[in-house]
Amino acid sequence: MKTVPSLLAWSAMLSLSGCADTGDDCGLVPLPGGAGQTPPLLSLEVPAELHVQPSLRGACDGSDTSQVPDSITAEVFDPNNHTVVSEASLTGDGQSATVRFTPTTPGRHHVRVAFSPVGSLQQFGAYVSRAWTGGGPTVLPLPRCTQLDRTTQGTWLCDGVAVHAATAAQTPLGGVSGIPDVAVAGNVVWVVGEDRVRRFVDTGAELKLTGSLLLNQRDTVKVIQSRLATAEELWVLDSERLHRFAFTPAGVVTGAAPTPWGQGNQMPFGVDMVLGLLVRLGPDAVSVIQVTPEPDSHACTFRLGPDGAFVASEAPCQRLPGMPAGLEDGAVWTRVDSLLLPQPGQTLYRWAAVDGALTERGTLVVDAPLDLVSAPLRPGFAIPFIQWRQSRVGAAAPVAPESLGPLGLELLPGNTDLSSSPRTLSPRFYWEADAGDPTRQTRVYARGASSLK
Repeated sequence: MKTVPSLLAWSAMLSLSGCADTGDDCGLVPLPGGAGQTPPLLSLEVPAELHVQPSLRGACDGSDTSQVPDSITAEVFDPNNHTVVSEASLTGDGQSATVRFTPTTPGRHHVRVAFSPVGSLQQFGAYVSRAWTGGGPTVLPLPRCTQLDRTTQGTWLCDGVAVHAATAAQTPLGGVSGIPDVAVAGNVVWVVGEDRVRRFVDTGAELKLTGSLLLNQRDTVKVIQSRLATAEELWVLDSERLHRFAFTPAGVVTGAAPTPWGQGNQMPFGVDMVLGLLVRLGPDAVSVIQVTPEPDSHACTFRLGPDGAFVASEAPCQRLPGMPAGLEDGAVWTRVDSLLLPQPGQTLYRWAAVDGALTERGTLVVDAPLDLVSAPLRPGFAIPFIQWRQSRVGAAAPVAPESLGPLGLELLPGNTDLSSSPRTLSPRFYWEADAGDPTRQTRVYARGASSLK
């Protein structure tokens, strides 16, 4: 496995603009915004050097002479729009410029370079990542996990198989009907499958069954879209209804009457065509995220009623910009894609539960040719990450700010040669597997405790 080297300053190059044979382009003003830029990935506290080319065109009077800039000014702004000390100079007889600065804040920096008297104004994003704050890899003797989590005792749950920390023994939790759905809360493991809800407790030596409920026709769970778990409760959103299962003080798993949740014109979204997601608003309230033909996402609140079942709130659903792209227990990520020239890209938002509503807690503009990679949402908590299209540069995870402000970035570990599809990022872990690896192993990296706020 190749590890990601420390990211160096990558050149931000703007392609030259030449005159067409007809001369039609000679009177046009070059587009601002850095069309053709290659946004760099930079390392925190490491001096950065960017090379920028002016927009030049040959003389339009038929001569071979062409103008070049004789002066340059540059400004660099950090993610909080504070000016970063920088210096700029022309190089190559005015054919290019060099901008130097040392980033002290992770996240997207805005760079503005002005050439004079020709060369135009170039603007682009420079992305700064802090080093990985998590641990080293744990190798699981299983092919790449789609649904993955770990108990407090250290037992791994990978696609319905428990891998015990002490013995590395494997215990399948499913039956003959396929892979069950699993949710972990501390040392409690909830398993839904084969028309049954089961609750296990990890004792360190085994997963001990503490309760089981055979689902009747009223409580039957259809195709699961999302789930939330605590030690005492499991909330499940299937394709039609919202379910609540509870573990009572008497040691019995019970189920309340399920609640229809979907609007009639709901649309699937995400890379795995999810219909809805659950975001916890509090101990007795949940937001169901769904998408309709109207623009943007909709967050609709459901609260527990006196009979223990969920009841839809009378308040109107909250509108969130863009499509869902990530999920945490108490937060949802959305992305807004823009195809507008000269600078197409995406904007990533994080919405966290605050006082019973979803509140913006960080944004990140992602310029092309950086890719914003959204993970499948149906298996559980997942967070989008950014990846540079050039190989061997690596990927970076968005990091929520400690207070209000833009999202930061943290370098992800692992194999830089893997494509985006085998990588998955969650609030707790990052994992990957090489589809061509005959050992069929999954490498899992635990994230630092401060990765998300």
